[in-house]
Amino acid sequence: MLVRHRWRRVVAPAAAGLVLLVGWEVGVRLSDLPAFVLPPPSQVARTAVEVAPLLGTDVATTLTEAGLGLVVGAVVGLLLAVLIAAFPWVSDTLYPLVTLTQTVPTVVLAPLLILWAGFGLLPKIVLVALTAFFPVLVAAVTAMATVDAEHSEMVAGLGGTRRHQFWLVQLPASVPGALGGLRVAATYAIGAAVVAEYLAGQSGLGVFVQRSRKGYEVDQILVAVALVAVLTGLLFLLVDGLARLATPWQRPSLPSRPGRTPL
Repeated sequence: MLVRHRWRRVVAPAAAGLVLLVGWEVGVRLSDLPAFVLPPPSQVARTAVEVAPLLGTDVATTLTEAGLGLVVGAVVGLLLAVLIAAFPWVSDTLYPLVTLTQTVPTVVLAPLLILWAGFGLLPKIVLVALTAFFPVLVAAVTAMATVDAEHSEMVAGLGGTRRHQFWLVQLPASVPGALGGLRVAATYAIGAAVVAEYLAGQSGLGVFVQRSRKGYEVDQILVAVALVAVLTGLLFLLVDGLARLATPWQRPSLPSRPGRTPL
């Protein structure tokens, strides 16, 4: 059952993607769309092979910015979650302000960060961190706020203080939630780095997209889009794998089929 479920999870998306690519190829060929509007997948694949040797530095730059920004964002988000959970006045004062910052698009903040921090790696890392910290913060705070009261009462019954309850119950309970938020943040990190590079970068996939746009190289832009999707998927799988190693007691259960109840 488990093997069949995992096999279906691989085959079904692959088949759907193949159908989409075939439909795209056939649709473009039959409609005679010019290549500068929408090239067929076969042309995009040829372009990918041609530009692959040139993308090593750009990919490394984007991964560096995304990885460092994700780590910084996760640390900041977890620290803020600890402060908010430990001190009610911090929650009342800081949490609304932090939430308010998420109403400002990162595209608006990017020019300010570039003016303040220059055109190097720093503003890109900060932008990724600003994108990544909020999911970690919300998930960790929610996990600590929903701790089973019996666990805290057990610590209190053994003579533990509120500080002991926080360090022995609430903080460990935040780990799975924070890792869940980190999984979500991982899906944003690559995209945030590319946006920052596109606005003011010297290298990276965002700069590659900008150069391709100026040259009306739609096939190269699609190569970059596909590469961003692949890198995002790989980063998510890496974070998910690390999260599973960090919380071995948590294992996802197989979803039951509609209309059937698990035995």
